[in-house]
Amino acid sequence: MVTNQGSPTSGEALVELDVFPPEQQRRWTVLLRLLLAIPQLIALWALSIAAFVVVVCGWFGALALGRLPDWCGEFLRGYFGYTVRVYGYLMLLVDDYPPFAWTAPDYPVRLLFPAPTPLNRAAVFFRIILAVPILVLSNWFSTGWVIVSFILWLIVLITGRMPAAVFEATAAVLRIEMRVSTYVYLLTPAYLKGIFGDKAAAPAAIPPGAPLTEPTPPVTQPAPPSPTRPLLVSSGGRTLLIVMLILGIFGSGFQTRTNWGNDDNDTDSISSSQLTAQVAIDFIDYTGHAPKHVSCPNAVDAEIGATEVCAITDDGDQYRARVTVDAITDGAAHFRTDIEQLH
Repeated sequence: MVTNQGSPTSGEALVELDVFPPEQQRRWTVLLRLLLAIPQLIALWALSIAAFVVVVCGWFGALALGRLPDWCGEFLRGYFGYTVRVYGYLMLLVDDYPPFAWTAPDYPVRLLFPAPTPLNRAAVFFRIILAVPILVLSNWFSTGWVIVSFILWLIVLITGRMPAAVFEATAAVLRIEMRVSTYVYLLTPAYLKGIFGDKAAAPAAIPPGAPLTEPTPPVTQPAPPSPTRPLLVSSGGRTLLIVMLILGIFGSGFQTRTNWGNDDNDTDSISSSQLTAQVAIDFIDYTGHAPKHVSCPNAVDAEIGATEVCAITDDGDQYRARVTVDAITDGAAHFRTDIEQLH
């Protein structure tokens, strides 16, 4: 298991990503990438169930011990190592097919994990609440990448390679996903950093007293461990990341509204809670104010002509609302509400 003592720029216990991209990708594997990845995705789905059970056990263990139990950490590091190999292949960062193996030290995509460290029990207890902002941010980036993925796939399919800016942005999205996930799964106490890449190392300073009239000998910098460590994102890659973020925000909002609409109408029946909410809205339109109480005891089938009667109470007055499904459009049920006051 590969461990890392910290970020190259901050010294924190951050998860690092190594990606060694090929100079050229085989176009037939790019063409069939999603189909080729299906067996890996099935295996990953099965492993994700086991990982969830392990992290629940690890959460209780971390509350008791102040650290993640060793066996939990070993399993979860192996799980995320497998995950990043599958994601890296699926996201077209590399061309080599990921092996069905728990460890693959020679694979061109790998995670470097911080050494096990004590965990703050309060941060463990509230981990999900603390992670909500970065989970939302990670989802925005991932959604944005999915939205533009068809264009990226076409580029790689036509050219046989991934342009540098696209590679940087895609690697950054994958690293964000892994850093957020490993934080949620208690493998690191470090919060998400480096969203738009790492900062370049500052140039070496001229020693005090050095003569300025003579050229300073160039300082030889050690070669970086991989193209993504540190992850230096160009202006083009940063622009693409911003585009992905904006698209992800709009895409997530659209998905939320669509799901809400599907819950309301695109089902075999309209639930009593949905009827109650709609009847209350219709009552406001009818009287100009909200009712005190609305009761729709039963659901109504999403079939033309189906009806349900709801009871409305308002300042001692009783009303009856008859809900009737009068149209089905593109699988969505539309209904009208007839309200009458009871004497």
